[in-house]
Amino acid sequence: MTIQQFQFSSNEYLRRRQATLRIADTVGARRVLAFGENRSGLHVTYLNGWAVTRAAWLSLEQGSCRMWVQFHNHIPYAQRVVHDTDVLDFHESMPSELFGSESVIATLGTVPAAVHARAQELGIELISIDKAHIALRVRKSSEEVDALRMGAAVSDAGARALVAACVPGATDWDLLAAARSTYTRMGGRDHICYICVTDATAPDRDVPSQVPEGRVLARNSIVTFELSAAVAPEYPGQILRTVSLGEMTDRYQDLHATAMSSRAAIRSACKPGVPSSDLVAAGAAIEAAGYTTTDDLFHGLGMGYLPPIGTSPSRIPSHVPEETLASGMAIVIQPNVTTASHSAGVQTGEMIVVNNDGFEDIHQFPEGLVMAA
Repeated sequence: MTIQQFQFSSNEYLRRRQATLRIADTVGARRVLAFGENRSGLHVTYLNGWAVTRAAWLSLEQGSCRMWVQFHNHIPYAQRVVHDTDVLDFHESMPSELFGSESVIATLGTVPAAVHARAQELGIELISIDKAHIALRVRKSSEEVDALRMGAAVSDAGARALVAACVPGATDWDLLAAARSTYTRMGGRDHICYICVTDATAPDRDVPSQVPEGRVLARNSIVTFELSAAVAPEYPGQILRTVSLGEMTDRYQDLHATAMSSRAAIRSACKPGVPSSDLVAAGAAIEAAGYTTTDDLFHGLGMGYLPPIGTSPSRIPSHVPEETLASGMAIVIQPNVTTASHSAGVQTGEMIVVNNDGFEDIHQFPEGLVMAA
């Protein structure tokens, strides 16, 4: 199955830009500068669709958007995919070109040292609007939800391929390759794919690793994974599961049953108007069973790692969110229950989108423990 590339509409980009400029206006600025570098720069992506490669500096004013891209050979692709943006060559003397005649400029992302220094020389005040911009991105438009649904579809496909590759003798590299090749053929792109392989009878790790470690699967292996792929950059799905290659030990059965119980309780609390702290309280079965967690219980996702973010009270550092759930929030529910010693753990969960009726399940992968064929 191939998924068509997703394009946001002109109205969607206009909505984002106007909302961003309104935030800038609250700090007395008429211009916004957004910065990204080395495949990290969601603020740039949000404003014109460019999935940042190397350095990308964007200047937004009313009726004007310009972007400077590092490396001339990156410019042709940028010109093809960005929305209503003049794409220019990145060069060392350009900091002064960013400022125009402004005395106050709003910024998004990490401001490069050269830009800071030149602004100081010219007496220009740079004011970060990152915090307010996070609040803007938390609630998704209907087009953003469409993009997340497509991200969920390619993530599910990657998860199915990863599970199918879980056979004795395979390595975690093989699992990663299976997942990536599947969603790439569909038009998906990488976001994250974290994998853990351990022995169910003598486990030595509790959460997936960010990079494969050459672990080899055996007949008594437990595999856990956290996988996100996207079609529109920065709009991934996210799915977490536990795979058993043999008969589950009592320890893992209990860990997973506790995780599923917590997942169900957290999901049942998800509806508009509910304090997100209630979702933390809904995960109380974890501590009641004598377990803890390493990762978050839940977090927002989609154009950034976003609020609400909640952790188990036994996890250090712990975090109790303050936000109230609202329609349009995309939340990953992921009670990653672990032993107190962090020698064993399970993964389960996926992204949902809060709506007026409660929430929408945007993933189609079956819930629960996965028994490898």
